[in-house]
Amino acid sequence: MSKLVNIWRLLSDEKVDHKLRKYFSRSVGIKKLVSHDDDFIRGLVSGELFENMIPIAKFVARLEKNHCSNPRLKDFEHAVSNWINNGIDPFAWELSWEEMEKEAKKMERFVKINAALYDRMKHLSELERTLKDITATLDGPILLDFQNKVELKRLEMENLKEGSLWNMTFDYIGILLARSVFTIFSCIKSVYGVPQMMADAETKNSDHTSPGPSIFNQYKLLDASPDTLGAAALELHYAKIVIEIENIVRNPCFLYGTRHSLYSMLPANMRAYLSEKLLSIQSSTSSVPDTAAEGKATSTEILEWLAPLAHNTKKWHSKRNFEQKAYVSSSHVFLVQTLYFANQRKTEATIMELIVALHYSLQAQVESIEEAERLMRAIKAASLEDQDKYKSSIVL
Repeated sequence: MSKLVNIWRLLSDEKVDHKLRKYFSRSVGIKKLVSHDDDFIRGLVSGELFENMIPIAKFVARLEKNHCSNPRLKDFEHAVSNWINNGIDPFAWELSWEEMEKEAKKMERFVKINAALYDRMKHLSELERTLKDITATLDGPILLDFQNKVELKRLEMENLKEGSLWNMTFDYIGILLARSVFTIFSCIKSVYGVPQMMADAETKNSDHTSPGPSIFNQYKLLDASPDTLGAAALELHYAKIVIEIENIVRNPCFLYGTRHSLYSMLPANMRAYLSEKLLSIQSSTSSVPDTAAEGKATSTEILEWLAPLAHNTKKWHSKRNFEQKAYVSSSHVFLVQTLYFANQRKTEATIMELIVALHYSLQAQVESIEEAERLMRAIKAASLEDQDKYKSSIVL
């Protein structure tokens, strides 16, 4: 219920929807590394939402098949597959926006009450164990007071049970969940469209109305294409590299001490390319300070659009791993907002551009230090010469 409500809030909140649409259409990082095609991006969002819904629908199907008495609910898996594959709602389970909003508030209330009930039951269990332990050793007012406390907690728990899932029938919960799943699937299709794989299946099935294969094993919508970081399982590692570079650019004084650790983070192919690149840099006659200044400006510009994708990737991984995609939070980060779907070749080229800029920055630092040392030596030499002249004047 909590997951259904969070997905519904994500879809039904006009401010969130407007913000996401604006973000996807204007994000430089997505345009450069994923795709310029807005329809393709919306398809990725739709695919993620559909795949987040599949485990929830599986749970609902299992619950209704094993525990509900209503034959329609027992047939939920076929009904929802028919709804998604062919657009047929056999039992009129799709709700209007207003009706779904009421159901969402109802589920929120159930979630809140059940969380409170769980805490009360846990607390009561602890009190009852304590009461059992002290009954043999205490009597009189102290024991009576504790017994009254335990009884009060029992009454609180019973009151909570009255309005919780504890008191609801499986059929009542089954219809609530079935309607919510149908409505949310419909809302995803209307807001973000149908994932391309499902659209192809719908076209294939458009000439007949058979339920078709179950959606529970028909689609894998979040499998990244072979040329992406997600397919290579490098999205989190590259995100850490970008964040490390961002920290260095913000604090150039750390560059000299962190350059070896940054280099060790690079995959073998990027190290080899970097070695070739540095050889060509060494033969260049460009002014190091000027090139370093240009590189810093370019790095700042790149990190403005690349760093958010890196931070989103880290945030995404901190909340769930990529093998457990059935999670949606109220502050959801979509996979397309991470480096998961980013083109590997383009991402590596961008990171290499940042590292080359850091190399020039390091060279500029070294030259600056060497110049400062030369100046200090000159000052020291001049000072010694002045001292010798002063001593000579005293002797004279």
